[in-house]
Order: sequence, then C-alpha cells, then structure tokens
Amino acid sequence: MSDRGHAGVEMALAVGVLLLPVTLVVTGFGPWSERRVTAEAAAAEAARAAVLELSVEAGEATMMATLDGQGIDPGQVRVGWCGSAPATSPAGACPLERGSVVTATVELWAPLVVTPWGPIGGLWVVGEHSEPIDLYRSLG
Repeated sequence: MSDRGHAGVEMALAVGVLLLPVTLVVTGFGPWSERRVTAEAAAAEAARAAVLELSVEAGEATMMATLDGQGIDPGQVRVGWCGSAPATSPAGACPLERGSVVTATVELWAPLVVTPWGPIGGLWVVGEHSEPIDLYRSLG
C-alpha cells in the first residue's frame, strides 16, 4: 500500500476541522460587539428621554426610534426600568422625583453566526445607563 497523496487529504481535513470553527468564532464577534454598543446607546437615549420628559413611555419611544434606525426588529428587544428584569413589554417603573435616578436596561438579541440561510444560535447582550433627575428641576 502506498502513502502517496495523503498530505492533501490531511490538509483538507485540518482546514475543515480546525480553521473553519476558528473563522466562525472570529466573524461572529463583530455582530455581537455591534449589538452591545447599540444596546448601550439605546439605554442611554431611553434614560435621558425619560428624565427630560418625566415619562418612562417617552423613554421607550425614543429607544425604539433609535433601534428602528439601526434596523433592529422590536421582537429582538427587551427593556427594564430601575432594576426590574427586562421584558418584551414595558417592565418596571421609576420614581420620577427630584434627585432620583432613572436606570434603563436594554437587552438585544445578537446572533452567534449569520449564514445566507439565516442566523444560527444567539444570545442576549445588555446595555445599561443611569441618568439623575436634577435636584432643581421643575416637576410641574
């Protein structure tokens, strides 16, 4: 039996078994990182709008407008206010009084691997931001 030609087969197996998973992990990091930055920006926008308008609903509307500009489906978004667990429907309430702190927590679904046939797997990435209500603000 001859051993000639085995190097090509071994090289093909090495590329398929070793390099392909590494490539998938490296290319999957970009969308995950982008979604995390987007979640942090959306949380900052939501908290700031809630403080300025003294309304959690205004914060959620601003957050959804920010995410819509990024092309993110509303079904891939969960939001929580002031320590409540994020949910797809409005969750939690904040005391909107002078000196209190409004915290928005935004979770976005990030696919692990994106293929031409659709995403495979995924995880929730979290962004959180707190914004104080000014002590000398008029609440009326």
